[in-house]
Amino acid sequence: MEPTQRHELSFGDLADLTIRANVAFAVRCAQRLRPCFQLPADAPRRREQTFAIDAAIRVATGFCRGEPLEPGRAAAAVKAALIVAEDTCEDTRYAGYAAVRAAEVVVHAETYLSSGEDVALTEAMAAAFGAGRVLAANADAFATNQIVAALLADATELRRLALGTSQDLGASFDPSESGPLGSLWPEGAPAW
Repeated sequence: MEPTQRHELSFGDLADLTIRANVAFAVRCAQRLRPCFQLPADAPRRREQTFAIDAAIRVATGFCRGEPLEPGRAAAAVKAALIVAEDTCEDTRYAGYAAVRAAEVVVHAETYLSSGEDVALTEAMAAAFGAGRVLAANADAFATNQIVAALLADATELRRLALGTSQDLGASFDPSESGPLGSLWPEGAPAW
C-alpha cells in the first residue's frame, strides 16, 4: 500500500475557521486519543481521573453543540484534566493532554467572546493546534499517515461547514462521528 500524499497542517489552516470549528477540531483530536486513556483496574483514583478527562471533552463538545456552560466550568475542566495528565504514565498522558487542549480552546473562546481580546482568540486557535500536535506526537511510524489524513479531513470539512471568520462564533454542530464531520479515522484507526 502506498502512503497517502502528505500535506502539512498549519496554524493558518485553523485561523481560517470559526471559533466553534476550532473547538471541534480539538474535540476530535481528544476523541481520537481517548481510547488510549486506560488506567489499571487497581489504580488509585481511577474513576476520578477518567471522569476528569471525559469532563474536559464533554465541556468542549457541549460548546460545539451550543449548550450553555456554567461560568468557570471549562476552566475547572482544564485544571482537573491537567492534574490527571501530569499524574499519569506516558501511555495515558497524551490522551489527557488532548482533553486539556480541547477544554482550553473553550476557555480562550469564552474570554474572547466576553472581552473581544484578540490575544484570547489567538490562544484559542493555538490550543486547537496544540490538540493536533498532541495527537501527532502520539503517532508511531505506522500511524502517521492515518493521523495526517484524519487531521486534514477535519480541517477541510470544518472549512466547508463553518462559514464565517475566525472572529465569528459559528454555527453549533455535533463534533462526534454522528455529526457532519463523520468518521474520526477516514483511513482506518491506528493499531494502538
